[in-house]
Amino acid sequence: MEVRLSKELESFIAEKVRSGGYADAGEVVREALRDLKAKDDPAEVDSQELAELLLAAVRGPHRPLSAEDFARLRSRARGPVAA
Repeated sequence: MEVRLSKELESFIAEKVRSGGYADAGEVVREALRDLKAKDDPAEVDSQELAELLLAAVRGPHRPLSAEDFARLRSRARGPVAA
């Protein structure tokens, strides 16, 4: 798959990576797509995101959670329970 982005979006993604919140551009894009998908099916994305966070923590090298990570987890934990 090939995706073309405007220079503005490329700069935005690069800044997100430089800020240290993301390992690479792909991670930024994947999170953006998960957020977009969450508008269609929030329960599915929550489960998938949690699984990805846990698997990355278990398999990969230690990566400290940022304040943004904690805020996202806290928000999801306090959110509505799926029926």
